[in-house]
Amino acid sequence: MKTQSAVASLALLVLLSSISVASEVNMNPGLWKWTAVMDMPGMPMQLPPTSYTTCISEADFVPKDSQLGQTCETIDLKTEGDSVSWSITCTQQAGVTKSQGNITYHGDTAEGMIQVSVEGMQMSSKTTGMRLGPCKE
Repeated sequence: MKTQSAVASLALLVLLSSISVASEVNMNPGLWKWTAVMDMPGMPMQLPPTSYTTCISEADFVPKDSQLGQTCETIDLKTEGDSVSWSITCTQQAGVTKSQGNITYHGDTAEGMIQVSVEGMQMSSKTTGMRLGPCKE
């Protein structure tokens, strides 16, 4: 019986430690500007960078362009140190977009890579982020 209690206590401690680590990503919540440089295989020229702003919080580390008129569902979200990785499916009138990404936060800045699949087309983007200030409600 003591062994089972010790194992249960250890499992609870590990679970609480992982929750604590997940909430300690070095990211300052607020309004962030994200800039993506897209790479699309087969394109004869480089696409210009795109930028958008979004509110990033400790509850949602994933940058999403909310102005695209889409509904997104995060399928898999993992944090490891200051890095956040995810898989997302977004639905809009034009169809379904799937993306997988990894962002590493450094307080008020961030960088990472995002892979996007839209109607069979594959794109990747080098993405950088910068905190602008508090979120505008």
